[in-house]
Amino acid sequence: MSRITMTTSRKTKPTPEPMRRMSRRRTGRGPARRPTTTVAKLRAGHEAGLRAQARRAKARLLAAKPKLRGVLHLVTFPLCIAASVVLIVLARGALMKTAVSVFAATAILLFGNSALLHIGHGRWPMAVERVLRQIDYSNIFLIIAGTNTPFLMAFDPRIRWPYLAVVWAAAIAGTVCHVIWPDGKDVLFTVIYIVLGLAPVVLLPFMWTNPFIGPAGTVLIASGGACYIAGAVCFARRSPNPVPGWFGYHELFHLGTVAGYACHVVAMFLTVCAMR
Repeated sequence: MSRITMTTSRKTKPTPEPMRRMSRRRTGRGPARRPTTTVAKLRAGHEAGLRAQARRAKARLLAAKPKLRGVLHLVTFPLCIAASVVLIVLARGALMKTAVSVFAATAILLFGNSALLHIGHGRWPMAVERVLRQIDYSNIFLIIAGTNTPFLMAFDPRIRWPYLAVVWAAAIAGTVCHVIWPDGKDVLFTVIYIVLGLAPVVLLPFMWTNPFIGPAGTVLIASGGACYIAGAVCFARRSPNPVPGWFGYHELFHLGTVAGYACHVVAMFLTVCAMR
């Protein structure tokens, strides 16, 4: 006769609902609480309001920007590349070719970056526009040092290298200051720009008698510097605005840079040909 073992199961009592809620709070389990409908609607409305405000601000910015902002530098950019190629080909010797290449690089960077920044102003993402603007301001110092470099190759090494060291040190210092303090006053950077731009004035008498630069090159170099300074003064004063909505003080600043660059390119062409 087999022995049958019978087991009895013990019935557990159901846990009351309040106790379940308490256990969920203690253990951290259970469905995550969703924000109420009212809070979600308020948050969505706030975000939509911010987006609409940003769209209105961008529309105002684009409406206020003169139609020709950046066009001068955009047109100059390919001409700058062509002039740079001609100058590098004409330059004789590794030292002069390197000096002309430095000038070409600073000029191409200046006009190319400026065209990107100003034509796309108000359309670029804020982070991209901030980087382009920092490069744009830094290029002002670099183009001055880059322009000095080929002309100094026509001087005796005892004048050439100390002067180059001072000019490039000032340009690098101005660039670093702007990177560290990107929101500095326009007037401050304009003053640094003008002081650095006036540095070649010391050498003008020596340029006049220099066999490679001569009177014609000296007049062109001085005229180019005057164009740069005139444009910088318009930028600092934020006036005049000849044709509001189309051609303002900023366009006058760009016109000054284009005219100054043109004078210096012609002077450099004469110098490079004389040194061949």
